[in-house]
Amino acid sequence: MAQVAGGDSDAMATVYHRLAPSVRGVGRRIVGEAAADDVVQETFERMWRYAGRFDRDRGSLDAWVLRIARNAALGQLRRMRHHVDLGVVPEPADTGHGPDDAVVLIDLTTGVRRAVASLDQRRRVAVEHVLAGQTLVQTADTLGLPEGTLKSRVRAAYADLRELLEDSRPA
Repeated sequence: MAQVAGGDSDAMATVYHRLAPSVRGVGRRIVGEAAADDVVQETFERMWRYAGRFDRDRGSLDAWVLRIARNAALGQLRRMRHHVDLGVVPEPADTGHGPDDAVVLIDLTTGVRRAVASLDQRRRVAVEHVLAGQTLVQTADTLGLPEGTLKSRVRAAYADLRELLEDSRPA
């Protein structure tokens, strides 16, 4: 390894021929046949780069290189998991809605916001929490109200909103 650390390519070739089958086996077990060669390449590239760090008092060369191979294979496995699965066909774009539908949606959204803003303050706060995605139980805890009281406020607010928005329904 001192020769490898000194840049001796013949020494590197000797180590490679001796350990490459074992390194490939580690790669094959962890990442599969298709990516095992990548693990071999990465392992020996790291070994070449960090050859000066090898300490035979801490373990054998085989153990050191196989540890590098294991780490390289696990890194390869993590990288493979982050890739998009190209076998999945993306959903087609929604072609059913045009600009006129967007205008209607904006008008409805604006109308709902105005209607909510016009509610009694206690009912408005309750509805805003629910519309923000909180459950009734969470909203009751947040507002410090009994659950039954909150349910009554929300139910009354929905009745008010239904009345306020009756004329806003699209044709």
